[in-house]
Parts: sequence; C-alpha cells; structure tokens
Amino acid sequence: MRTEAQKAADRKYRETHKHDSVKWGTRLKPEEAAAYDAILQQHNMSRADFIRRAFEELQGR
Repeated sequence: MRTEAQKAADRKYRETHKHDSVKWGTRLKPEEAAAYDAILQQHNMSRADFIRRAFEELQGR
C-alpha cells in the first residue's frame, strides 16, 4: 500500500509532467491491428517508434 507521502509525490509528478506528451491514437480493425503489431514485434519496434519512423520517412520526400 502506498503512503500518503508517496501519493502526494505521485500527484506532484503528474502535475509537473502533464504537458510533456499527448495521447494520440486511432481505431483499426482487430485483424489490421494484429498484422501491424506482428510486423512491429518482428522489427522490435513500438507503435510510437513506427509512427516516428513513418513521419521521418514522409518528411524526407
């Protein structure tokens, strides 16, 4: 169980870092998502890594 001091530290951390990132997603058919995830796993990439790499690829064109 977390102490009150730990809970307070968690709240302070969340408040300090709440603008560090944005949740950004989409909806896919289950079979489409499974296919993407299989390929990403083969290449040891996260979904975020994939999006960043695709973005860099498009910027280079």
